[in-house]
Amino acid sequence: MRHLTLLAGLLLSGQSLAGPIDFGQAGKYNAFIKEDYSVTSSDVEGRVAIGGNFSVNGGYDIGTQILDYGMGDGPSLVVGGDIVKTGTGSLNIYQSATLPNPVLGDVVLGGTFSGGPSSLGSITENSSNLPVDFDTSFAELEALSHQLAQQSDMAVIDHGWALEFAIDPNLVSDEEVYVFNITQDMFATDWYVNTDGMGEDATVVFNIANKDSSTVDFSQANVFLTDSANPYDSSNPLSGYFNKGFANGEPPLQLLYNFDNVDQLYLNSDLYGSVLAPTADIIANESTIYGQVIGNSWQGNMQINYNPFEPVPPGTTPVPEPAALWLFALAAALMFARKKLAGLRFSPANTSLNFA
Repeated sequence: MRHLTLLAGLLLSGQSLAGPIDFGQAGKYNAFIKEDYSVTSSDVEGRVAIGGNFSVNGGYDIGTQILDYGMGDGPSLVVGGDIVKTGTGSLNIYQSATLPNPVLGDVVLGGTFSGGPSSLGSITENSSNLPVDFDTSFAELEALSHQLAQQSDMAVIDHGWALEFAIDPNLVSDEEVYVFNITQDMFATDWYVNTDGMGEDATVVFNIANKDSSTVDFSQANVFLTDSANPYDSSNPLSGYFNKGFANGEPPLQLLYNFDNVDQLYLNSDLYGSVLAPTADIIANESTIYGQVIGNSWQGNMQINYNPFEPVPPGTTPVPEPAALWLFALAAALMFARKKLAGLRFSPANTSLNFA
């Protein structure tokens, strides 16, 4: 029976169970940071959750488009530690900043609020019941990041002046997830994604790493969606589906930038997708990201606009192909015959038989 079980495992080993890509509790937030968050200006269109302290030295807006984009209910800002507001300008917490009737948003924090000026709805200080479990969430997010980093990657052609991405149909899951591995020495201005063979609602994952360091210095001008007939066509940039300050159209695919086991991450350009960097201290310049940001800490004045990552559901257990079933049946019959022959060889009633 052990042999049959082993054989069955070998025959079915080519079948795999596709795992989900889901941010869990972080999915409700535009920015989801485990430790401290430090800024001097700019804004976030959606909700923000911070596990440590929130420091603002200047003017900063949170939740400017929550109602406008139908982001659901809940506090606009969750902070595990303290909020410290210094400098000129106001800290404004919204559900909507749309004039003439802005709607202020609520704040829940584990510590206290000090400084000002500020505009916000209700504030709950010294809360022992935060709506986010940061430790559990980040344990799950680190596991997800590592899982994605281990996925089979597809072809990346480094032209020096640009990166070209094309899919391998043999490595595509039923969930239309396409994974590419990129290292810092490959960074180029423009990235061309060949969408031939990609299904609707495709998810493209860029696993990004530095072979020589745990620090990644990341910049990118744009992602262009192309096909095999025009692999370097720049007429369909992903940026064209997003507009600052307006409800954004749905792009033909979603991007996830995955930074597994990165300690420090510099974001130096506009990005049109979500950042999964649960172990990284993120330092961001004055650009814009259209997506969700997950990191260990955050420092900088990048504008964070709403473009939610849609979860990819888990796959279903595959059914073995008929050929595999026939092979399994044949192997089982051979095992049974071998057992019967062994019985004949060693039975006391057949000591004269010798098949050796």
